[in-house]
Amino acid sequence: MIYLLEALFILAPTYVWRFRLGPVPLNVLEILIFGFWAVFAIWLWRKRQWAEFWQAIRADHPKILRWSAGFFLGAGIISALISPAHQRAAGLFVAYFLQPIITYFLAAYILRRPQAKDHFIKVVFLMVGIYGVYAVIQYYTLIGVPPQWWGNSVEPKRALAVFEYPNAFALWLTPLLAFGLPFFFDREFKPAPYKIFYALGFGGLLFNLSRGGWAGFLAAAALFALSYQNKKVLKYLTMLLIPLVVVVYLLPNLRYRLILPFKGDKSTLSRFSLWHTADSMLKSSPILGKGLYGFRTLYDKFNTDALTPAYDYPHNIFLNFWVETGLLGLLSFLVLCGSVFWRGLRNKASPYQLGIALFILAMFVHGLIDVPYFLNVLALEFWLMLALANSMPGSVAAPAQSN
Repeated sequence: MIYLLEALFILAPTYVWRFRLGPVPLNVLEILIFGFWAVFAIWLWRKRQWAEFWQAIRADHPKILRWSAGFFLGAGIISALISPAHQRAAGLFVAYFLQPIITYFLAAYILRRPQAKDHFIKVVFLMVGIYGVYAVIQYYTLIGVPPQWWGNSVEPKRALAVFEYPNAFALWLTPLLAFGLPFFFDREFKPAPYKIFYALGFGGLLFNLSRGGWAGFLAAAALFALSYQNKKVLKYLTMLLIPLVVVVYLLPNLRYRLILPFKGDKSTLSRFSLWHTADSMLKSSPILGKGLYGFRTLYDKFNTDALTPAYDYPHNIFLNFWVETGLLGLLSFLVLCGSVFWRGLRNKASPYQLGIALFILAMFVHGLIDVPYFLNVLALEFWLMLALANSMPGSVAAPAQSN
């Protein structure tokens, strides 16, 4: 099963292949997840581990995580019901709530074996490296880059790997690079080539030109350095970061990208406009918000800036959840992330535990100016990495074989 789980992670970008089954809009990733569930159920049945699986859900996961995940799922149901666009909201509920949360518990059960965890994180580093190299090639050759990202007076040239747009790639990549920091500096994590793959991912972060991604990773790196308080780690981390800073300084496009916000570029100004529109929506419905897809549906009614086009979300992690899922969704997600973050810092000797704390920090810092959860691939990534960090056997014996 570990190979199927890894295949699901690798194929997550297939959400971009969309189609309709009668009146129902679907994408390839949604079909793959349903297929994964079916195979997992058959696997449990053949191994007669249904009882162990249900017991593991209670034994392996802290109560605060189970309750906050349950409230978050409930917020998704309420938000779908009150949405002004019910059909679209139903699809978003499945993609952002139902599928990733259920997949979390399945993945955590599969990843209970140390060998499975080790194998999965290596696959993550492999994909980070492949996309990082591809992004560098893209930046200089424009292979696979839509014309709108070739560099013009409106948008700079940016790499996006296999994703729909550059920010989606940055939102996928940045938390994974943050998660990988403890492994990169862990002598016991072998073989070395996987650390090389991890390091190659920084090429993608640089040439994606995501300022939010840069800020998110730097925040995670700072917390990592403070948590370790080890001179050798600080030395090697500095050796890793200095070349990145030098590259940004030497390449005009990257350097100019950092300067633009202080000149009032379009991207920066649009964020303020989106936040103002979200604030107006919340004043009219502070408890329930506007429901899933409510921001986009009601945008014209609340927007007062004719120069800012309609976006799906306010581009701020707190406003995103508050407008779309109400206070219940926002608070349950904050409790979930806060508990995992605190647990990670308390158990920093484990690279998995510290890694998930860094993952969450990078996601939130980047999320101050973007949308780090409301995309199929990002929601799935969040819950899979949560499963990787929280898949620690409790009172139930781990399965003897999960391949």
